[in-house]
This record gives sequence, structure tokens and C-alpha cells, in this order.
Amino acid sequence: MTDSSTPAPRRRTPKAAEPVETPAETAPAEQTLSIDVSAVPGFFRALVDFRFTTFITRRIAGFIYAILLVSIVLSGLIAFFSIVVTGVGLMTGGQPVSGVLTVLGALVLVPIATLVAVVLARMIVEVNVALVAIAENTAGLRRP
Repeated sequence: MTDSSTPAPRRRTPKAAEPVETPAETAPAEQTLSIDVSAVPGFFRALVDFRFTTFITRRIAGFIYAILLVSIVLSGLIAFFSIVVTGVGLMTGGQPVSGVLTVLGALVLVPIATLVAVVLARMIVEVNVALVAIAENTAGLRRP
């Protein structure tokens, strides 16, 4: 009976005349646009794995972080414009000092709050990815 696993591809050593391509020379656009299509069937298989032997967290962490980032920035923009409109309303409604303080508060506090939310979202995603990496790396240590 033969082993069905494919052997690892052999690395070709460059000759003296051939330039060696380092990772810094590769274009970042090529790296970010490449999609591992072979992982897609495994992804859907992992979704119905009720024993949780396969983890999908590392595969979707970037996507989840992008969604969090977009929603945090949109929320910050909505909050900023809402507070500015409220401040302008206070200024035109006969309370100029309160209106100016409200607008200045929006200029200072909303960017700080948005930055804190982005940092916390990044930390949460990183913690989850780290926990999954620990689980994957220690899976071989389990006793049968």
C-alpha cells in the first residue's frame, strides 16, 4: 500500500549567475491579492466540525478585524458629526459658550475614543488568534 500524501517540493538552490529573490523584493500587492483557494473546502468543513478539532479563527481574523475597523471608524464619524451638529444647534439657540465647548469636545474626545476602540479591537483579535495558536501547537501533547 502506498502513502497518499504528496512529498514536500524540493527546494532548488540558485546557481551563482542567478539572482536570489529575497522576500523584500517581492511586491506587496502580489502577496495581499493572493488567495489560498485550497483552504476554502476545509473552511466549510471546519464550520460543521462539532468536535472543534479544526480552527477557523486564524483564517478569518483579518476579515473580522477589517469589519471591526470599518465599523469603529464609521461610528466615530457619525458621533463626531452628531456632536458638531448639536454644538452648532446650541450656538444658534442662544448658548454660544456651550456650543463652542461641545464642538471643541468633539474635536478632542471623538478621535481619542476612536483610537482607543481600534486598539482594543486589535488586542481582542490578537488574543483570540494567540489562543488558537496555542491550542493548535499543544494539540499533539494530548494523551489519547
